[in-house]
Amino acid sequence: MAEGPIAPPVNGPRIVLALDYGTTYTGLAWINVDGQTTLSEEGIKLFQSWPGRNASKVPSTFSYSRTRGPKRCKQWGYDIGENSLVMQWTKLELEPRTAVKELDILRDLVSGLDLINELRADEQAALVNNIPRHITKDAEGVVRDYLSKVSREWYTHIKVQGRFILDRVPLDIVISHPASWSYEAINKTYRAVTYAFHRGMFPTLRNFYLTSEPEACALYTAQHLARNDRSPLIPGECFVLCDAGGGTVDLVSYLVKSIEPLKLTRVGGICGDKFGAALIDKEFLRFLESRVENLEIFPKDYANSGHFVLTPQGKHVLEEFERTKHGFNGERGGDITIPRGAILVTDGEDEETGALSLTVADVKNMFERSVNGTIDLIARQVVQVQNSPRGEIGGPVTNIFLSGGFAENEHLFREVKKFAAESDIDVHRADDCWTGVVKGALLRVIGIGTEALPKAGTCPRHYGICTSQEYAGWRDGNMRTITDGFDGRRMVPEQFIWLVQKGDIIIPNKPIETTFDIQCKFTNRHRELGESVQMGIAATALEKPPLNLSSLRTGTEIPSTLSAYIPYFL
Repeated sequence: MAEGPIAPPVNGPRIVLALDYGTTYTGLAWINVDGQTTLSEEGIKLFQSWPGRNASKVPSTFSYSRTRGPKRCKQWGYDIGENSLVMQWTKLELEPRTAVKELDILRDLVSGLDLINELRADEQAALVNNIPRHITKDAEGVVRDYLSKVSREWYTHIKVQGRFILDRVPLDIVISHPASWSYEAINKTYRAVTYAFHRGMFPTLRNFYLTSEPEACALYTAQHLARNDRSPLIPGECFVLCDAGGGTVDLVSYLVKSIEPLKLTRVGGICGDKFGAALIDKEFLRFLESRVENLEIFPKDYANSGHFVLTPQGKHVLEEFERTKHGFNGERGGDITIPRGAILVTDGEDEETGALSLTVADVKNMFERSVNGTIDLIARQVVQVQNSPRGEIGGPVTNIFLSGGFAENEHLFREVKKFAAESDIDVHRADDCWTGVVKGALLRVIGIGTEALPKAGTCPRHYGICTSQEYAGWRDGNMRTITDGFDGRRMVPEQFIWLVQKGDIIIPNKPIETTFDIQCKFTNRHRELGESVQMGIAATALEKPPLNLSSLRTGTEIPSTLSAYIPYFL
């Protein structure tokens, strides 16, 4: 008899894996659940065997550049070749683009026309793989490729521990995300994770869970403090957890109901914004534009398709700045070694030098938006908790806990303490600033110190509408067209517009909402005759949904490949 994956009961043995895909670094942790042993945070295992270095986290960087030389680099994380183009901060690109961002990308695409000319002149470019691959990728595609590398490393590690573990023990995965993220960004992350951690590699993959980063971090921090005799947590008081990471700063507040056992009740809302450490790096790069010439930070010979891509010189100066940024305490500046050939501009004169000196004022200006934005978020959260409307849970805020990689910075810590002292609030750093989110995500799934998370669902079908669209030659070609009786426009009838995709995430207790504008034209004559417009609402379980209804129709029947087709009259 052939042996297949064993599926024990939901409360039986399983592996729970937590993924904290961050703007600057990514963390991975797991815990083995046997269904009998009492679980605690001591059972959490943090993955540290990354290519190129043993560390608690791995950089969220990726390169599509070809690796050259005797050392064949993996081209992600710690192991990227010196002469490679590096994709960085891709997580921030998962959010929907603003109009300003779209204009920036359009300008970027126009600059990329140089690449088209080069390819026309060099017909062998595609054959020798000289076309930059990142220009064909959207943010979700880049994240998918990066996480595929992450999943492969963990798979290999677990296989070494036990050959049949992943064939027999159910695997559940929890994904953390910023508090302020939209459904679109969460869904893109989920789709990238399900692509990277697929059932071909993990046949017992069962459930997915979601948790916001500050909620996960708050639970881990509170659990850790609750075991400490000198814990600042007091029943009846509230605390604010500020998760200051590489891309976003997220906040959540809790009322401590009891210490043994630990019981917390969330107070107020969850908030956040893009005030993380990456904003300081961007301010530094903006500063360089006026102080250093002949320094190529970004590729200039082709478009980057909206991605943040660094040249080897750009990667070098950011790595140089990292030391100054990380150690900045508001009292000392720093020196940045600039690449050979770059020219430093001082007092209107050019000077070739190997170093750029940053004054305290220079660095403070780079920190200003991040620090002020973080303090403003904290102030709003404190006011919200302490001034809760009658009948809602609230109370005095006596503690603020800073967590996340950015929280390790002394300047930020001092400025938050200065603000909090005015309201007699104590400020603490979490003992484990860097990995609190990924560990706390595991605690949330297995229900330590809180109710266990409900599992997320996956949309089983595509859902959309069927309507007429204005003809576009580049898209519709020889499709059958009709003439709009209202304004004479050439229209393509029975076109599907799929608003919800098969495989999209269904967040527990939250409906999937999407909007699409439809223009219906009525004359007075139409109204007098009581005429209506019919629009079809369709659903299909096909992996690749059809583009139009006419290509599927057989006679007058609705094709069986559509799970549903409902005429809707407007």
